[in-house]
Amino acid sequence: MNDMITPNGQIPSENMNMKMPAAITTVIPTYCRPKLLERAIKSVLNQTYPHLRVCIYDNASGDETADIVAELARKDSRVTYYCHSENIGAIGNFNFGVKEVRTPFFSVLSDDDILLPDFYEIALKGLNKYPDAAFSATEVICMKPDGSFGIAANSTWKNDYYRPPAGLLAMFEDGRHPPTMTGVLFRSIVIEHIGFFDEAVGGPCDYDYMQRIAAHFPFVLSNVPGGIYVMHSSSASSTAGLGLVWPGWLKMIHNLTDDNRIPMPIREKFRLYSMKELKMKVFLCGMQSIKYKKYEDTYKAASVLYHHFSAKFLASVIYLTAKACEHASWLQTILVHIINLYRRLNLYLGKSSIPNVEKYSSYLN
Repeated sequence: MNDMITPNGQIPSENMNMKMPAAITTVIPTYCRPKLLERAIKSVLNQTYPHLRVCIYDNASGDETADIVAELARKDSRVTYYCHSENIGAIGNFNFGVKEVRTPFFSVLSDDDILLPDFYEIALKGLNKYPDAAFSATEVICMKPDGSFGIAANSTWKNDYYRPPAGLLAMFEDGRHPPTMTGVLFRSIVIEHIGFFDEAVGGPCDYDYMQRIAAHFPFVLSNVPGGIYVMHSSSASSTAGLGLVWPGWLKMIHNLTDDNRIPMPIREKFRLYSMKELKMKVFLCGMQSIKYKKYEDTYKAASVLYHHFSAKFLASVIYLTAKACEHASWLQTILVHIINLYRRLNLYLGKSSIPNVEKYSSYLN
Protein backbone atom coordinates (compact mmCIF):
# COMPACT_ATOMS: atom_id res chain seq x y z
CA MET A 1 0.00 0.00 0.00
CA ASN A 2 2.25 2.74 -1.25
CA ASP A 3 -0.39 5.12 -2.60
CA MET A 4 -0.88 8.28 -0.54
CA ILE A 5 -4.43 9.37 0.26
CA THR A 6 -5.62 12.95 0.48
CA PRO A 7 -7.79 14.41 3.25
CA ASN A 8 -10.96 13.84 1.24
CA GLY A 9 -10.16 10.16 0.84
CA GLN A 10 -8.90 10.31 -2.73
CA ILE A 11 -5.57 9.04 -4.04
CA PRO A 12 -3.67 12.06 -5.45
CA SER A 13 -1.61 12.32 -8.59
CA GLU A 14 2.16 11.92 -8.28
CA ASN A 15 2.87 15.62 -8.69
CA MET A 16 0.44 16.79 -5.99
CA ASN A 17 1.94 18.73 -3.11
CA MET A 18 1.94 16.32 -0.17
CA LYS A 19 2.05 19.03 2.54
CA MET A 20 -1.64 18.79 3.35
CA PRO A 21 -3.65 19.59 6.49
CA ALA A 22 -4.71 16.78 8.81
CA ALA A 23 -7.47 14.57 7.46
CA ILE A 24 -7.86 12.31 10.51
CA THR A 25 -8.29 13.02 14.19
CA THR A 26 -7.28 10.25 16.58
CA VAL A 27 -9.18 10.75 19.84
CA ILE A 28 -7.41 9.11 22.79
CA PRO A 29 -9.23 9.45 26.12
CA THR A 30 -6.94 8.52 29.02
CA TYR A 31 -6.85 8.08 32.76
CA CYS A 32 -3.84 7.04 34.85
CA ARG A 33 -2.09 4.92 32.22
CA PRO A 34 0.89 7.10 31.22
CA LYS A 35 3.17 4.33 29.93
CA LEU A 36 0.44 2.56 27.97
CA LEU A 37 -0.74 5.93 26.66
CA GLU A 38 2.76 6.65 25.36
CA ARG A 39 2.68 3.36 23.45
CA ALA A 40 -0.76 4.15 22.02
CA ILE A 41 0.31 7.63 20.84
CA LYS A 42 3.47 6.31 19.21
CA SER A 43 1.41 3.71 17.32
CA VAL A 44 -0.55 6.59 15.76
CA LEU A 45 2.50 8.71 14.98
CA ASN A 46 4.07 5.69 13.24
CA GLN A 47 1.21 5.37 10.76
CA THR A 48 2.11 5.14 7.07
CA TYR A 49 -0.59 7.76 6.48
CA PRO A 50 0.84 10.95 8.03
CA HIS A 51 -1.92 13.57 7.70
CA LEU A 52 -3.42 13.30 11.15
CA ARG A 53 -3.63 14.88 14.56
CA VAL A 54 -3.51 12.97 17.84
CA CYS A 55 -5.74 14.52 20.52
CA ILE A 56 -5.29 13.27 24.07
CA TYR A 57 -8.02 13.99 26.62
CA ASP A 58 -6.83 13.40 30.17
CA ASN A 59 -9.57 12.66 32.70
CA ALA A 60 -7.71 14.44 35.54
CA SER A 61 -5.14 11.68 36.05
CA GLY A 62 -2.95 13.74 38.35
CA ASP A 63 0.17 11.74 37.50
CA GLU A 64 3.02 11.95 34.96
CA THR A 65 0.62 11.75 31.99
CA ALA A 66 0.99 15.46 31.16
CA ASP A 67 4.79 15.26 31.17
CA ILE A 68 4.90 12.22 28.91
CA VAL A 69 2.51 13.79 26.40
CA ALA A 70 4.39 17.10 26.52
CA GLU A 71 7.60 15.34 25.54
CA LEU A 72 5.90 13.62 22.61
CA ALA A 73 4.28 16.89 21.52
CA ARG A 74 7.67 18.62 21.64
CA LYS A 75 8.98 16.09 19.12
CA ASP A 76 5.84 15.95 16.95
CA SER A 77 3.45 18.89 16.52
CA ARG A 78 0.60 16.56 15.55
CA VAL A 79 0.12 15.72 19.24
CA THR A 80 -2.24 17.90 21.33
CA TYR A 81 -3.27 17.57 24.97
CA TYR A 82 -6.23 18.63 27.08
CA CYS A 83 -6.65 17.87 30.79
CA HIS A 84 -10.00 18.10 32.57
CA SER A 85 -10.04 19.84 35.93
CA GLU A 86 -12.01 16.89 37.33
CA ASN A 87 -12.91 13.37 36.25
CA ILE A 88 -15.99 13.51 34.00
CA GLY A 89 -16.33 9.76 33.58
CA ALA A 90 -14.95 7.50 30.87
CA ILE A 91 -17.84 7.89 28.41
CA GLY A 92 -18.09 11.61 29.09
CA ASN A 93 -14.41 11.91 28.20
CA PHE A 94 -14.94 9.93 24.99
CA ASN A 95 -17.78 12.23 23.99
CA PHE A 96 -15.80 15.35 24.86
CA GLY A 97 -13.06 14.27 22.47
CA VAL A 98 -15.42 13.35 19.64
CA LYS A 99 -17.19 16.71 19.94
CA GLU A 100 -13.85 18.41 19.26
CA VAL A 101 -13.27 16.62 15.94
CA ARG A 102 -12.75 19.08 13.06
CA THR A 103 -11.40 16.73 10.37
CA PRO A 104 -13.20 14.66 7.68
CA PHE A 105 -12.38 11.40 9.47
CA PHE A 106 -11.80 10.30 13.06
CA SER A 107 -11.15 7.26 15.19
CA VAL A 108 -11.27 6.60 18.91
CA LEU A 109 -8.35 4.71 20.44
CA SER A 110 -8.29 3.43 24.02
CA ASP A 111 -5.13 4.40 25.84
CA ASP A 112 -4.07 0.76 26.30
CA ASP A 113 -4.66 -0.37 22.69
CA ILE A 114 -2.46 0.21 19.65
CA LEU A 115 -2.82 0.75 15.92
CA LEU A 116 -0.76 -1.28 13.47
CA PRO A 117 1.31 0.94 11.11
CA ASP A 118 -0.95 0.79 8.04
CA PHE A 119 -4.34 0.96 9.76
CA TYR A 120 -5.35 4.38 8.43
CA GLU A 121 -4.08 3.62 4.96
CA ILE A 122 -6.16 0.43 4.80
CA ALA A 123 -9.26 2.05 6.29
CA LEU A 124 -9.09 5.12 4.04
CA LYS A 125 -8.87 2.98 0.93
CA GLY A 126 -12.10 1.30 1.98
CA LEU A 127 -13.82 4.68 2.36
CA ASN A 128 -12.33 5.86 -0.92
CA LYS A 129 -13.77 2.82 -2.70
CA TYR A 130 -17.20 3.30 -1.11
CA PRO A 131 -17.92 7.06 -0.75
CA ASP A 132 -21.27 6.44 0.97
CA ALA A 133 -19.79 4.20 3.70
CA ALA A 134 -20.00 5.78 7.17
CA PHE A 135 -17.07 3.82 8.53
CA SER A 136 -14.32 1.46 7.46
CA ALA A 137 -13.30 -1.33 9.82
CA THR A 138 -10.25 -3.59 9.83
CA GLU A 139 -9.48 -6.80 11.65
CA VAL A 140 -8.33 -6.39 15.27
CA ILE A 141 -6.00 -8.79 17.07
CA CYS A 142 -6.84 -9.55 20.72
CA MET A 143 -4.10 -9.80 23.33
CA LYS A 144 -5.33 -11.84 26.29
CA PRO A 145 -4.59 -11.18 29.99
CA ASP A 146 -1.84 -13.84 30.00
CA GLY A 147 -0.02 -12.07 27.14
CA SER A 148 -1.02 -14.55 24.43
CA PHE A 149 -2.82 -13.56 21.24
CA GLY A 150 -6.30 -14.89 20.76
CA ILE A 151 -8.83 -15.09 17.95
CA ALA A 152 -9.13 -11.82 16.10
CA ALA A 153 -12.05 -9.69 17.26
CA ASN A 154 -13.68 -9.33 13.82
CA SER A 155 -12.79 -12.80 12.54
CA THR A 156 -16.41 -13.77 11.82
CA TRP A 157 -16.85 -10.87 9.40
CA LYS A 158 -16.32 -11.15 5.66
CA ASN A 159 -14.20 -8.72 3.68
CA ASP A 160 -17.19 -6.88 2.19
CA TYR A 161 -19.39 -3.80 1.84
CA TYR A 162 -22.56 -3.83 3.96
CA ARG A 163 -25.70 -1.78 3.26
CA PRO A 164 -28.49 -1.11 5.78
CA PRO A 165 -30.33 -2.98 7.12
CA ALA A 166 -28.19 -5.99 6.09
CA GLY A 167 -25.19 -4.52 7.90
CA LEU A 168 -27.15 -4.13 11.12
CA LEU A 169 -28.53 -7.67 10.89
CA ALA A 170 -25.01 -8.99 10.27
CA MET A 171 -23.94 -7.49 13.61
CA PHE A 172 -26.05 -9.90 15.62
CA GLU A 173 -26.38 -12.97 13.40
CA ASP A 174 -24.12 -16.04 13.50
CA GLY A 175 -22.59 -15.05 16.82
CA ARG A 176 -21.15 -11.78 15.52
CA HIS A 177 -20.83 -8.49 17.32
CA PRO A 178 -20.25 -4.97 15.93
CA PRO A 179 -16.68 -4.43 14.68
CA THR A 180 -14.25 -3.62 17.48
CA MET A 181 -13.81 0.15 17.65
CA THR A 182 -10.01 -0.06 17.87
CA GLY A 183 -10.02 -0.91 14.16
CA VAL A 184 -12.71 1.52 12.97
CA LEU A 185 -12.27 4.78 11.05
CA PHE A 186 -15.38 6.96 10.91
CA ARG A 187 -16.47 9.68 8.53
CA SER A 188 -17.11 12.69 10.74
CA ILE A 189 -20.53 13.12 9.14
CA VAL A 190 -21.81 10.38 11.48
CA ILE A 191 -21.52 12.85 14.36
CA GLU A 192 -24.11 15.10 12.72
CA HIS A 193 -26.52 12.26 11.95
CA ILE A 194 -25.99 9.82 14.83
CA GLY A 195 -24.62 11.98 17.61
CA PHE A 196 -22.38 10.66 20.36
CA PHE A 197 -21.97 7.73 22.71
CA ASP A 198 -25.01 7.12 24.91
CA GLU A 199 -23.82 7.44 28.53
CA ALA A 200 -27.00 5.73 29.75
CA VAL A 201 -25.90 2.56 27.94
CA GLY A 202 -22.67 2.40 29.90
CA GLY A 203 -20.03 -0.21 29.05
CA PRO A 204 -21.43 -1.40 25.70
CA CYS A 205 -21.87 2.16 24.39
CA ASP A 206 -19.40 1.36 21.58
CA TYR A 207 -21.60 -1.53 20.40
CA ASP A 208 -24.61 0.75 20.62
CA TYR A 209 -22.89 3.45 18.55
CA MET A 210 -21.88 1.02 15.80
CA GLN A 211 -25.37 -0.46 15.65
CA ARG A 212 -27.06 2.92 15.40
CA ILE A 213 -24.76 3.84 12.50
CA ALA A 214 -25.26 0.52 10.71
CA ALA A 215 -29.03 0.92 10.96
CA HIS A 216 -28.87 3.92 8.63
CA PHE A 217 -25.53 3.91 6.75
CA PRO A 218 -23.41 1.44 4.76
CA PHE A 219 -19.99 0.40 6.05
CA VAL A 220 -17.02 -1.55 4.72
CA LEU A 221 -14.87 -4.15 6.44
CA SER A 222 -11.37 -5.44 5.67
CA ASN A 223 -9.94 -8.67 7.08
CA VAL A 224 -6.43 -7.17 7.18
CA PRO A 225 -5.36 -6.55 10.82
CA GLY A 226 -5.25 -2.86 11.73
CA GLY A 227 -4.91 -2.83 15.50
CA ILE A 228 -4.37 -4.74 18.74
CA TYR A 229 -7.03 -4.76 21.43
CA VAL A 230 -5.69 -5.48 24.92
CA MET A 231 -7.91 -7.52 27.23
CA HIS A 232 -7.49 -7.19 31.00
CA SER A 233 -8.24 -9.41 33.97
CA SER A 234 -10.34 -6.49 35.24
CA SER A 235 -12.55 -6.48 32.14
CA ALA A 236 -16.30 -7.04 32.25
CA SER A 237 -15.94 -10.72 31.34
CA SER A 238 -13.73 -11.24 34.38
CA THR A 239 -15.24 -9.18 37.17
CA ALA A 240 -18.78 -9.72 35.83
CA GLY A 241 -20.42 -6.90 37.75
CA LEU A 242 -24.12 -6.89 36.93
CA GLY A 243 -24.01 -3.10 36.61
CA LEU A 244 -21.88 -3.53 33.50
CA VAL A 245 -24.78 -5.33 31.80
CA TRP A 246 -28.02 -4.26 33.43
CA PRO A 247 -29.80 -2.00 32.65
CA GLY A 248 -27.33 -0.56 30.08
CA TRP A 249 -27.84 -3.34 27.55
CA LEU A 250 -31.60 -2.86 27.81
CA LYS A 251 -31.16 0.83 26.97
CA MET A 252 -29.02 -0.16 23.97
CA ILE A 253 -31.78 -2.44 22.72
CA HIS A 254 -34.40 0.32 23.11
CA ASN A 255 -32.21 2.77 21.17
CA LEU A 256 -32.88 0.71 18.04
CA THR A 257 -36.28 -0.82 18.73
CA ASP A 258 -37.71 2.66 19.44
CA ASP A 259 -36.26 4.11 16.23
CA ASN A 260 -39.26 4.51 13.90
CA ARG A 261 -36.97 5.07 10.92
CA ILE A 262 -36.03 1.38 11.00
CA PRO A 263 -38.57 -1.03 9.43
CA MET A 264 -40.61 -2.86 12.07
CA PRO A 265 -39.58 -6.41 10.97
CA ILE A 266 -35.92 -5.45 11.40
CA ARG A 267 -36.54 -3.94 14.81
CA GLU A 268 -38.47 -7.00 15.97
CA LYS A 269 -35.77 -9.38 14.77
CA PHE A 270 -33.14 -7.31 16.54
CA ARG A 271 -35.22 -7.22 19.73
CA LEU A 272 -35.73 -10.99 19.85
CA TYR A 273 -32.06 -11.78 19.34
CA SER A 274 -30.78 -9.07 21.66
CA MET A 275 -33.13 -9.94 24.53
CA LYS A 276 -32.06 -13.58 24.30
CA GLU A 277 -28.41 -12.55 24.45
CA LEU A 278 -29.06 -10.16 27.33
CA LYS A 279 -30.78 -12.89 29.32
CA MET A 280 -27.67 -15.08 29.09
CA LYS A 281 -25.40 -12.17 30.00
CA VAL A 282 -27.41 -11.53 33.15
CA PHE A 283 -27.22 -15.22 34.02
CA LEU A 284 -23.44 -15.38 33.51
CA CYS A 285 -22.94 -12.20 35.53
CA GLY A 286 -24.97 -13.75 38.34
CA MET A 287 -22.91 -16.94 38.31
CA GLN A 288 -19.55 -15.19 38.15
CA SER A 289 -20.57 -12.81 40.93
CA ILE A 290 -20.56 -15.86 43.19
CA LYS A 291 -16.86 -16.29 42.39
CA TYR A 292 -16.14 -12.83 43.82
CA LYS A 293 -18.64 -13.32 46.67
CA LYS A 294 -20.76 -10.46 45.30
CA TYR A 295 -23.92 -12.19 46.45
CA GLU A 296 -25.97 -9.01 46.30
CA ASP A 297 -25.27 -8.90 42.55
CA THR A 298 -26.17 -12.57 42.26
CA TYR A 299 -29.55 -12.17 43.92
CA LYS A 300 -30.27 -9.07 41.85
CA ALA A 301 -29.46 -11.05 38.68
CA ALA A 302 -31.84 -13.77 39.82
CA SER A 303 -34.56 -11.17 40.38
CA VAL A 304 -34.00 -9.67 36.90
CA LEU A 305 -34.18 -13.10 35.29
CA TYR A 306 -37.34 -14.00 37.18
CA HIS A 307 -39.31 -10.78 36.85
CA HIS A 308 -38.08 -9.28 33.56
CA PHE A 309 -37.40 -12.39 31.47
CA SER A 310 -39.69 -14.91 33.21
CA ALA A 311 -36.64 -17.22 33.21
CA LYS A 312 -37.60 -19.06 36.40
CA PHE A 313 -35.21 -21.98 35.89
CA LEU A 314 -32.11 -19.79 35.32
CA ALA A 315 -33.10 -17.57 38.23
CA SER A 316 -33.43 -20.61 40.51
CA VAL A 317 -30.04 -21.99 39.45
CA ILE A 318 -28.04 -18.91 40.39
CA TYR A 319 -30.14 -18.16 43.48
CA LEU A 320 -29.80 -21.65 44.96
CA THR A 321 -26.10 -21.86 43.99
CA ALA A 322 -25.41 -18.58 45.76
CA LYS A 323 -27.31 -19.65 48.86
CA ALA A 324 -25.36 -22.92 48.99
CA CYS A 325 -22.00 -21.18 48.55
CA GLU A 326 -22.82 -18.61 51.24
CA HIS A 327 -23.40 -21.38 53.76
CA ALA A 328 -20.67 -23.77 52.57
CA SER A 329 -17.46 -22.03 51.59
CA TRP A 330 -16.02 -25.23 50.11
CA LEU A 331 -18.74 -25.15 47.44
CA GLN A 332 -17.73 -21.60 46.53
CA THR A 333 -14.10 -22.77 46.27
CA ILE A 334 -15.08 -25.59 43.90
CA LEU A 335 -17.09 -23.18 41.75
CA VAL A 336 -14.10 -20.80 41.53
CA HIS A 337 -11.88 -23.67 40.36
CA ILE A 338 -14.40 -24.65 37.69
CA ILE A 339 -14.69 -21.07 36.39
CA ASN A 340 -10.89 -20.63 36.36
CA LEU A 341 -10.42 -23.94 34.56
CA TYR A 342 -12.95 -22.87 31.93
CA ARG A 343 -11.14 -19.55 31.40
CA ARG A 344 -7.71 -21.22 31.16
CA LEU A 345 -9.09 -23.67 28.61
CA ASN A 346 -10.38 -20.79 26.49
CA LEU A 347 -7.01 -19.05 26.72
CA TYR A 348 -5.21 -22.25 25.68
CA LEU A 349 -7.50 -22.89 22.72
CA GLY A 350 -6.94 -19.37 21.40
CA LYS A 351 -3.14 -19.23 21.70
CA SER A 352 -2.26 -20.68 18.31
CA SER A 353 -5.05 -19.04 16.35
CA ILE A 354 -3.12 -15.96 15.25
CA PRO A 355 -0.32 -16.10 12.65
CA ASN A 356 2.82 -13.95 12.94
CA VAL A 357 2.62 -13.80 16.75
CA GLU A 358 6.22 -12.57 16.96
CA LYS A 359 5.40 -9.72 14.57
CA TYR A 360 2.47 -8.50 16.65
CA SER A 361 4.38 -8.90 19.91
CA SER A 362 7.05 -6.52 18.64
CA TYR A 363 4.48 -3.70 18.34
CA LEU A 364 3.76 -3.90 22.08
CA ASN A 365 7.31 -3.03 23.14
